[in-house]
Amino acid sequence: MFNNQSVTYSSKDKKWTYTPLKYWSTQGHIDFLAYAPYEDGKTLTGSKINFTVADQVDNQKDLLWANVKDQTKTNNPVTFTFNHALAKIGYAVKKGVTDDNVTITLNKITLAGSATDPAVGAFYTDGTIDLSKDLSKAEDVTALWTDCKGEQPFTWSTGFPNVTSPSFSAGSDYLFVIPQNFSIGKLYVIVDYTISYNDGVTAAMKSTVSSPIVKNFEQGKAYTINLTIGLTKIDFDVTDVNVWQEDVNNNIGIDSWN
Repeated sequence: MFNNQSVTYSSKDKKWTYTPLKYWSTQGHIDFLAYAPYEDGKTLTGSKINFTVADQVDNQKDLLWANVKDQTKTNNPVTFTFNHALAKIGYAVKKGVTDDNVTITLNKITLAGSATDPAVGAFYTDGTIDLSKDLSKAEDVTALWTDCKGEQPFTWSTGFPNVTSPSFSAGSDYLFVIPQNFSIGKLYVIVDYTISYNDGVTAAMKSTVSSPIVKNFEQGKAYTINLTIGLTKIDFDVTDVNVWQEDVNNNIGIDSWN
């Protein structure tokens, strides 16, 4: 009856609309499967659709799905409760010391499969979601995603907060990823940043650090990676002053004055 039918909300009429219209049968029932956002040309295989995670953060989608079963005209209008199909990952950053003379500028944050090479992939690129699954059933939760494959890194390069205080400030962009368990896989966060000074010192220092992330990113859950940019101050100390050493030819004779 419905095959990848687009349904849109009319702010004018304050209701959901679609075309062409379909009508209830006097017999039997209908199972409805839904996903959002709508994608033209999406193919439904049984109750499943394929999904590809965009490799650019700005292009990623918050995939939602819902289903209602055994519906008849007595259930009109059909009412959906949507669920988040992906895991959402954000970040927050703070300065590890209180020093108004120091400014930390984030250049990029990468989640990758290597501590030293940000090009090494980690997250799934593709997967298949079963729109008929019911989150109230434990077996359906584990079977929601299948045929997950591919490895890709993700990089944040815009939307950074000012790193000016020892309290966390959240970034403005989020990753939406297929659920994946990195308790058994390799995932690293690589942070590229620059330290500059506000006292007239013109030289800035660029640094890159990394750390492993051990986490099971689950469907429908939001995560924040809290980054603390630590600074180790340069200290000075004098342990001793070496004694004067006598030159073996320490006598300087001058006979020029007669």
